[in-house]
Amino acid sequence: MLPIIDAHLHLWDTADFVPPWLPEAPSLLRTFTLDDWHASTGFSGDGWQLDRAIYVEIDAAPEDRPRENRQILDRIRKGDSPLAGAVIAADILGADVRRELAPWLGDPGLKGIRHVLHTPASPAGTCLKPEFASNIKRLGELDLAFDACMRQDELGDLASLAEAAPETRIILDHCGNPGPTFLGEGPESSKLAAWCAGLSRLGGCPNVVCKLSGLDLGPNRETVQSGVDYLFDVFGEDRLIWASNYPVCNLGTPLRPWLDAVHGAVAPRGEAALMKVFALNAARVYRIAG
Repeated sequence: MLPIIDAHLHLWDTADFVPPWLPEAPSLLRTFTLDDWHASTGFSGDGWQLDRAIYVEIDAAPEDRPRENRQILDRIRKGDSPLAGAVIAADILGADVRRELAPWLGDPGLKGIRHVLHTPASPAGTCLKPEFASNIKRLGELDLAFDACMRQDELGDLASLAEAAPETRIILDHCGNPGPTFLGEGPESSKLAAWCAGLSRLGGCPNVVCKLSGLDLGPNRETVQSGVDYLFDVFGEDRLIWASNYPVCNLGTPLRPWLDAVHGAVAPRGEAALMKVFALNAARVYRIAG
């Protein structure tokens, strides 16, 4: 049995607070729970079981982030759910990220930080600012990972950051957001020249791993094999992590079809590769015991 770790799970309760972007996605404007997550997969398949998950912050309004952090870390500490850790929001542009993280440092559920870099609030070049790089280095000192959600033409900036902070584990969310072109036209498309160049540089950074998440299969399911093979060529089997991006994935390809597609594309590489991509790599990068 393959015990899958979902490395990118969002949960929210709209009766508590609503992230500013959510009204723009009306199909997601409701509460999503762990029961919903389980139900979206049938919980198990042929030789696999959805076992644990990493919660990733939901880009809440700044005033709601402390409450979000407290709620999710308290839930993880109780140990009564599949949640194995959390990536919380933090302002990496502050003078010293340790001050903002002070209430949470030492909490065993804290595994990493995310500062969203693909929205208007983070213009191009944000991650190249000196204070940003300094705080990313501090995350390495704190043994915390950094999740990077980037625009596809700014991956070179992330590579520069990774090169400047080699002791910090950096996780590239959603394959660097190449969009439908990647599974439609393939990486040879001229539309993906900047993405491919940036991805190649990131592949040369041993502290960077890539999440196989956030892509929409659309009508291109037969191209998943070539897409996954390309990412294996760039990162190798030790630096790829499967993730669902549930429930945001419901805007494109839902969790179960995405899991089945990637599982099928990795399976020809054998059981060892499946175990790494679907469990062991996430456990290592996010410091999940057991």
